[in-house]
Amino acid sequence: MDVAVEQTIRERIEMEKARTAPPDDAIAVPLIPATRYTNPDFFELEMQQIFHRNWLFAGHESEWAEPGAYQLFTRSGAPIVIVRGQDNVLRAFYNSCRHRGAPVTRDVCGVAKRLTCQYHSWSYDTQGKLKAVPDSRSFVDLDTDDLALVPVRCEVWQGWVFVNEDSEADSLVNFLGPICEQMLDINGPGMRRVGRQIHRVEANWKLMVDAFLEVYHIRTVHPDNAALLYDDQSVTVSMLPNGHSRLTTEKREELRDFPMVSDQYDNPSVGLLWRQTSTSFGIFPNLVVPMDTGAFTFLSMWPVDQRTTELELNWFAPEWQGDEVPEEHLQRLELFDTVMAQDKANMAPIQASVESPGAQPFQIGWHERLIHHFQRAVDLSIGPDLLPAGTAVSTALDSYVER
Repeated sequence: MDVAVEQTIRERIEMEKARTAPPDDAIAVPLIPATRYTNPDFFELEMQQIFHRNWLFAGHESEWAEPGAYQLFTRSGAPIVIVRGQDNVLRAFYNSCRHRGAPVTRDVCGVAKRLTCQYHSWSYDTQGKLKAVPDSRSFVDLDTDDLALVPVRCEVWQGWVFVNEDSEADSLVNFLGPICEQMLDINGPGMRRVGRQIHRVEANWKLMVDAFLEVYHIRTVHPDNAALLYDDQSVTVSMLPNGHSRLTTEKREELRDFPMVSDQYDNPSVGLLWRQTSTSFGIFPNLVVPMDTGAFTFLSMWPVDQRTTELELNWFAPEWQGDEVPEEHLQRLELFDTVMAQDKANMAPIQASVESPGAQPFQIGWHERLIHHFQRAVDLSIGPDLLPAGTAVSTALDSYVER
């Protein structure tokens, strides 16, 4: 991480711990309409304008370990297949045969030289080109060059794979902006998958994202784990471009320099700041990455419907020897499960309350402003002119975005 950025974060931590009133530059955070979490029209706009038009996390490049390796990706609502070509390039296509629309693979993952439709056996190579058409004699003027699989944007940054259905979208690197430099310390190319956990939560996906953009709740919801480790009075946040964010909370003094990972599985590329704090990055629209020196997770909040979310935790760690996942990493997953159980128990009742006649616009504090920043990015991604009446958030915090 840039020395100046690290110094700024440390200075802000000290200022946060010392203050007894809102900072001089703080303003009252404008209200957030509760109907954003319940309006079915708003939800449909989110699915079309956000999840079909933004970069979505799909995995780590090591999961496509060899040419011909493929995986299905359906989280945006569209069937997509991501495949490593024989030229070693990762590409994505709609999983739809150009003949009559059947899937070119029904397997969740695998390795193949060809993707072959199981309806009429049209066959495509790993670069999406149509290679074989049974009974081609019956097709007049068949132009196979014009019948390749329909591509989907797929780009890799530091080993992390993202897809985007918007062919006109900015590049992944430009979209991520300063996060590209600030997350370099994790050494993405040297990572390997540890495991995956999926939790179904009866709450709107934005309520789930909101919960990971503040630590105000940890003394109440996580008194026996996170609250013991982190000083919530030290939290410092940054509103970054495109709805992204950074949140840093200092570890309590007595635990600040206590090693949380054994030397054997420690990530040597991680600097001192990340070791002495919990620093997480919010990547719009639905990804939160709490950095750590050992196994750590990419948390994705995937909407199922307007009141149901699948929270997907993809765990990674620095490369290790052998096929078996180290027990130390598995213990980290088990520990985090206790935190997730507390969050799950908290979220469903919140959704019920938000849906009740007594629900009022949310009054959040300055230390929770990343929530407003995220919600404002939702509005911008949908398009302000398309928002249902009474659902928009204010533009008042736009000038606080750190360019």
